[in-house]
Amino acid sequence: MLIMAGCASKPKAIDLPPKPERKEVEAPQNLKDMALLLNYYEHLVQEWEAWGEAVDGLTNNKN
Repeated sequence: MLIMAGCASKPKAIDLPPKPERKEVEAPQNLKDMALLLNYYEHLVQEWEAWGEAVDGLTNNKN
C-alpha cells in the first residue's frame, strides 16, 4: 500500500499585472471622431500586447 497524503504540492499563485482598462466610447459622428476612435483602439491594442508580454514573462519564469 502506498500512502501519498501530504505529498501533493500546489503551484504558487502568480501576481499578474492589472489588465488594461477599456472605456465606453460614443459612435463616431464625423471624420475627426473616427480618427480619435482609431487612435484609441490602437493605443488599447498596444496596452493589451504589453500586458500579454508581461504575463508571459511572469508565467515562463515560474515554470
